[in-house]
Order: sequence, then structure tokens, then C-alpha cells
Amino acid sequence: MVRQFQLYRWLRFIFLLVVGILITAQPTKSVNAIIYLVSTYIAIYGVLSIIDGISIRQKTGENNIAIGLGAGALLVAALVLFVAKILIQLVPPVLGIILLVNGINQFRDSNETKRQVNVTPWLDYFYSALLIGVGIIFILNPSKTMIFFYQLFGIGLIVLAFFEIINSRIYRN
Repeated sequence: MVRQFQLYRWLRFIFLLVVGILITAQPTKSVNAIIYLVSTYIAIYGVLSIIDGISIRQKTGENNIAIGLGAGALLVAALVLFVAKILIQLVPPVLGIILLVNGINQFRDSNETKRQVNVTPWLDYFYSALLIGVGIIFILNPSKTMIFFYQLFGIGLIVLAFFEIINSRIYRN
């Protein structure tokens, strides 16, 4: 079981590092490759889970959840291939609308608080304006803002990959 855990950790490390480097280096060209990598990662996890479940069933004679989780992962891997491109295109405008509405609500709540406390909440107004501005940018120019956040996400994945290696060394014994 510990060996399998280490195997999953190395699988996550390789996946996070490769995807992070691809996203950071080529954000616009890597979207299709990332979709295939994510789907492949989920499928490999599903196959490994099914193998673990069968192995546990053979050793103990008891059914376990690993086989069901593996089958579910294989189904999710197939769905990722078909749905991911549609969802990726919807993220910026939907996120922009959410930020815009949240900014307007924040401004309204700040005004209500001002009436009750009789203090001008300048930081709340600034935060509201920032949310509204970012929401408008996401709605009007979704591709450039998503590329920026996509690259930040890639850098975050690279950092997470190295945390996986550090954690595997810490929990090795």
C-alpha cells in the first residue's frame, strides 16, 4: 500500500511538472495538449485504482470501493475529452459576470454599512471598484486575461510538483 502511495505521488509529480512547464512556456498552444494530458492522467489513475481494487479483492476476498472509483475515473477521463474545450471557453465571461455582480454587491453592502456606522469605507469602495474593473476586463477581453492567469496557474503547478517530491522524501519512512 505504501509503495502504491509513492507510485501515485511520482505520477502526480511528473504530471504537475510537465503540465506546469507546458502552460508556462506555451499557454495558447498547450490547451489541447493539456486536455489530453489531464484525460490521460485521470485514465491512468483509474486503471491503477481498478488494479488495486482487484488486487485487494484477490487477497482479502472482499469487495472495495477502489474498483468503482477507477471506473468512475475512466468515465471522467472520457468526459474531459469531450467537454473541456467548451468549458474553457465559458470560464472567462462567466467569471467576469460573477466578479462584476460581486463588485456591485460589495459596493451596495459598503453603502449600507456606511449608513449604519457613519464611517466612509474607502477600502471597501476600492475593493468594489477593483472587482468591477476585473469583471469588465474578463468580459471584454477574456483571452488575454485568461492567458495571464493560465500562466500563473502553470507556475503554481510547477511549485506543487516540487512540493510533491519534498513530501515524498519526508513521508518515505
